[in-house]
Amino acid sequence: MIKLSLNHIDKKYGSHAIFSFEEWQLDQGIYWLKGGNGTGKTTLFKMISGQTPFEGSLTLNDISLKNQPVTYRSMISYAEAEPQYPAFITGNELLNYHIDVRYANPEDSISLISALGMSSIMDQKVGSYSSGMLKKLSLICAFVGKVQLYILDEPLITMDTAAAQVLYQLINSYHKQGYSFLLSSHQELEMNHLPIKQVFQIVDRQIQSC
Repeated sequence: MIKLSLNHIDKKYGSHAIFSFEEWQLDQGIYWLKGGNGTGKTTLFKMISGQTPFEGSLTLNDISLKNQPVTYRSMISYAEAEPQYPAFITGNELLNYHIDVRYANPEDSISLISALGMSSIMDQKVGSYSSGMLKKLSLICAFVGKVQLYILDEPLITMDTAAAQVLYQLINSYHKQGYSFLLSSHQELEMNHLPIKQVFQIVDRQIQSC
């Protein structure tokens, strides 16, 4: 069971305010943040994952991002919308880095690599990867180990239909084990494939339920 709590949040880029709200809380479940490009979805996800500064407080299971940043970040996995990695490393080198950092079992990723059709290219340098391959690699790394909250920013971008089905199945499997998800998408998610608990959108620097 998780409890994510954001309080007294203000986020600006220069003089431009992105967020200004008093409270937003989530508990166990799968949540969808919808909306077009430029609405603030990625900024919010980077705030929650501890990758961009902001004013206010943010806790997960009463662990504060600002007071206990290492412990906080260890409970979250974040996959970017458009992942970028050093061109000279291989897929396996990136994956092994995540495995080492999270003290994960290397065997756990094998079935996902196969299901996403990545087995034959994991030893290739990521500079040779297409955007779809990079997206799949980012998701493989995101699911290394077990964390409390998985944040997937635009997970369907550049994904083919077969890979999207694999992702839906994986999210469902983890959800049944008690893990939670924050998903963003400007595309329509297939609601019949995922037990979405609640849908949100960003309006006038506020997070609102749809």
